[in-house]
Amino acid sequence: HGHSTTFESILASEKEYHNVSLSAIACSTNREASLAIRMEDANNGYIVIFAPGGTPRPDAGHIALVKRLAGKETTLAYYQGRVFSYMGQSAKIAVSARGPLIEVRLNDVRVVRVVDSTFAAGLIGLRIYGTSDAPCDATYSDLTIH
Repeated sequence: HGHSTTFESILASEKEYHNVSLSAIACSTNREASLAIRMEDANNGYIVIFAPGGTPRPDAGHIALVKRLAGKETTLAYYQGRVFSYMGQSAKIAVSARGPLIEVRLNDVRVVRVVDSTFAAGLIGLRIYGTSDAPCDATYSDLTIH
C-alpha cells in the first residue's frame, strides 16, 4: 500500500531489466496506481499511469504511457475507452517491453502499443503521485515480473 501527498514516489528494483514484463493488480480510490519501466533514474524512463474511473481526479478513467527524458514528460500513448466502462477502481495492469516495442494491457486487453527505442534497459517499479490537495492512495497485489 502506498500513500503520497508530497508528489512522486517510486519503489524501484535494484536490478536493471532489458526485456521485461511487469504486471500487478492495481487499485486507487483517489488518484492513480502506476508502473515504471526502464527507469535509468528518476528523470529518465517510462511511466504507465493508471487513473481508474470513479476517482476525484478530473481525467479519471485512462491509461497513459509517458516517456520521461531529462525530467520532461511526453505522452506516447493515451487510452480512455470501453474497458473502463465496466471496471471499478481496481484492474490488472501489465506492461511488456521487448526491444523497442512497449505494450500495455488492462484486464488482459491490449490498450497501448508503441515503438520507442529511447530506453533499452532500466529499473522497474511501482509509482504513485499525490499532492496535499489531491493525495494518492494506491494498493498493489499479485505482482509478477518476467
